[in-house]
Amino acid sequence: MTDQRQTSSRVDRRAVVLTVASLLLSAGFVAVSLAYNQGRLIPPLDDVYIHLQYGRQLGLGEGFRYNTGDPVTTGASSLLYALLLGAAWFLGFEGTSLLAFAVGFGALCAAAATALTYLLGRRVAGRTVGTWAGVLVVVSGPLQWGAVSGMEVGLVAALTTGAVYAFACEQPGGRFRVTPVVAALLALSRPEGVIVAVGLVAGMAWALGRRRRPTFGTAALASLPVLAALAQLVFYRLATGSAQANGVRAKSWLYQGELIQPLEVADHTLANLRQMAASLTGLSGQDFLPPAALVFAVLGLAALGLGPRTGWRTLAAVLAFGLGVVLVSLSTLITAQWQDLRYVQPFVPLLLLLAVIGVDALARLGGAGTDDGRGRAVVLHGLLTVALLFSVLATPTWALRLAQQATAMREGPVTIGNWLAGNVPPGASVAVNDVGAAAWFGGHRTVDLVGLTTNDMTRPSLNGPGTLYEALRHMPPGQRPDHFAIFDRWGGIPFADLGLAGVLGPEPVITFQLTSPPRPISATAPQTCQIDRTCDKVSVWRADWSLAGTGGTPDRPVPGTVHDQLNVGDLDDEARHDWTPHPPVQGLQPVSSVARTVVAPGRTVADSGRRVVGGEMFTLDGLTPGRPVTLTSRVGPDPERLDPEARAVRVGVDGRPAGQWDLTGPGDATWVQSSFVIPAELVTSPRITVSTGPLQEFLGPYPAYTAYGYWASQ
Repeated sequence: MTDQRQTSSRVDRRAVVLTVASLLLSAGFVAVSLAYNQGRLIPPLDDVYIHLQYGRQLGLGEGFRYNTGDPVTTGASSLLYALLLGAAWFLGFEGTSLLAFAVGFGALCAAAATALTYLLGRRVAGRTVGTWAGVLVVVSGPLQWGAVSGMEVGLVAALTTGAVYAFACEQPGGRFRVTPVVAALLALSRPEGVIVAVGLVAGMAWALGRRRRPTFGTAALASLPVLAALAQLVFYRLATGSAQANGVRAKSWLYQGELIQPLEVADHTLANLRQMAASLTGLSGQDFLPPAALVFAVLGLAALGLGPRTGWRTLAAVLAFGLGVVLVSLSTLITAQWQDLRYVQPFVPLLLLLAVIGVDALARLGGAGTDDGRGRAVVLHGLLTVALLFSVLATPTWALRLAQQATAMREGPVTIGNWLAGNVPPGASVAVNDVGAAAWFGGHRTVDLVGLTTNDMTRPSLNGPGTLYEALRHMPPGQRPDHFAIFDRWGGIPFADLGLAGVLGPEPVITFQLTSPPRPISATAPQTCQIDRTCDKVSVWRADWSLAGTGGTPDRPVPGTVHDQLNVGDLDDEARHDWTPHPPVQGLQPVSSVARTVVAPGRTVADSGRRVVGGEMFTLDGLTPGRPVTLTSRVGPDPERLDPEARAVRVGVDGRPAGQWDLTGPGDATWVQSSFVIPAELVTSPRITVSTGPLQEFLGPYPAYTAYGYWASQ
């Protein structure tokens, strides 16, 4: 596309200059953060400490056990990065030096990604394009932020650009030796890395198929990235029973709530995709990429695939597939835009390179009427100078963000973790919503309420405090948390509502209040909650399990003998009884809750429940056919509907109408106990299916109540 020069065997000086410049800028970012934090190295995210904890455990020979003696978990977002940190710990990088290693390694990887971007651009579009791409990558605030954050951003960026560069070098000869190895490492570095690796495997297969029939060895080597990805999924499956990592299940819209509603998931995904496109086009106020970068990147892909140099069409297809599917995949995450678009940061080098190629293509069109190339040069260098200006103006802001976010981490998770280390008795366990610093500094066994590092906690947590309470209650008494260190309020899961069941004790042991001012960036740039002050308080509580299990019996005696009971809010019990909500409109989720109340003198009951709108269905077993069944309920008012009509339901048994049930009671009561008699003629087998629903089909008002449990007696 531009001037093509033969590469010499000696080191390219521009690559060296760009590498050094990247390292110097990384050092500047770290210096700003140190200045903000009294010379102490603090990461901007609690997630960094999760990787450090896994690294320490790996270095100590514990494998992927987040807590010594606990089962293996999959809370590290990068399997490869955790292994690297484990090797560093084993080699002597212990304590704070492991964080320093992570930051330094990230800076080196960012420098490598910069040099590789230059080399890739030089190979596919000429030295001028490569140089401009390298310069823009050097001053990229998002990449530098991610590289020195202590996360795997730098590693993934280096492996992504390295794998694509290796493919570009090996594709013309049709002999792929380096590409499969680097792509396999990429597949182990991040879930998004698997997508790019699969695209590269498809590109290698296409290139090999067009040239000759590949040998078994060649085909096996080319499939190495797929084998690495499959091995990772098998590890996840064996470790947790799911092929998805805990982090994906905790953060994806595909796993939110009890009901998976495809159209609602698609709506959330498209909303995320629109917002990310705005950020990548410079329209969100986030200063992530220069203005119109995404537009020029798409033009660059077209120039690679449809331009005069047809040799790069396969490369263009690989990049289009990889980057496109990555963005769509990330858009399925609730956290897609969190933490300064951290998941997109590793792909900044490729996006900037494609944008420069797009500008070069536009410049060629603009200068087509001139013979001396001056018109092309004016357009090319003029537009890229503007892009560079916008980037340089934003770079200091990113360094400042890094420092401010590190300060928030110091005030929040780091302070709390150190307090736990000195004030919680040895051998005690602590339940937390930020599990990184609490485990790294605290030195106690942690129970991760989000479910990243504690297996089988993700789904209960996502269903609300009621299902979370049941999951904690069913833990063996020796494994239940002895303390809780949780947000007083948060925009996510309301962990503090566990106090409604009496689990948190009467008063907190201590409350930590952030003093840093809120620092929002823009409405479309969500930050860590410590930065925007949506979680400005964390309280530490002593756990009180004295009411655990008190909800298993009715508040008052029921006629006959109880043959079966359903505990709504207990995921396992709901599954045993095929409990299913039937909301009348899309988007409603049966969010769980927890409550306690005095049901008789000297008897306090704590129980979980779910908000039911429309109706529900469940099965009851162990019944005697031909005899009436008394169905007793524990039902509370809906928090948004206190009118009696909200608790009048139509009851069905095995698809046949059984009558109307008025789940009435005082509007201010926590819950009431009421009964409904199922006629004997409807009990035709030991197992029946009971349904509740609106008195009239389709139209409102719909029943709305909180179901806590049901007992079937005869």
